Amino acid sequence: MTDGTKSESTVQVSAREETSAKTNIPENTTRMEETYREAMRWPSLPSWASLSNRQQWGEKLHILEWEGGEETDMKQDMETQIDEYRITNGWKGNDLVHSISSPVRILEYRVDYNPEGVGTTLTGLVHFTKNAESHQGYCHGGSMTSIFDDVIGWIGFCATGTCIPWSGFTVQINCQLMKPVKVDSLLLVKCRINKMERRKVFSTVELIDPTEENREGNSHLHAVGDGLVIVNRGVIDGH
Repeated sequence: MTDGTKSESTVQVSAREETSAKTNIPENTTRMEETYREAMRWPSLPSWASLSNRQQWGEKLHILEWEGGEETDMKQDMETQIDEYRITNGWKGNDLVHSISSPVRILEYRVDYNPEGVGTTLTGLVHFTKNAESHQGYCHGGSMTSIFDDVIGWIGFCATGTCIPWSGFTVQINCQLMKPVKVDSLLLVKCRINKMERRKVFSTVELIDPTEENREGNSHLHAVGDGLVIVNRGVIDGH
């Protein structure tokens, strides 16, 4: 997340948004959820990642560069539609961690806003595919750090209580890789804003496997970290 420019092709997603930006159909429609997942080539999901559970994480971010614009046809190839949208709107290639073919892919983000910024959380569902493999059967450590770079950047874009895409840039990421990730794993990434100073947004992040517990009964952590985003001038009132 190093580009500080703002693209007009993005969607600003408010904390009160309750419908899909593309379809205007409530996202809790089971049929729509299934159609979307199939069209976007999601893997099978574990029970902890069901729609009802994910909705508890917050409002879904709908970003046009990841979803192919406002008028996509779920019956047509979504990857082609996304590519066409990105090229038409000035993008040069695929998103590193949000494209359908990404080796490690964030399937979706959900945000739980705090109007004051501090306390806002951004939770993501992450698929580590076989194309991220390094050691036999395990994913490259860089796949975890790439996810941290992305989520730290995007929570910075959400610091005002509204998502303003590309409204800042990541300047620092600190990562501690604690446990390797097996190929084809589905994990949860959770980031929280814990401090803001003028245009600086400080956050902490965890990469979690909700299906496994340690001796203390807590979910296993694959990695932890923290980071700093600088938002553009004028994004935060008075700064």
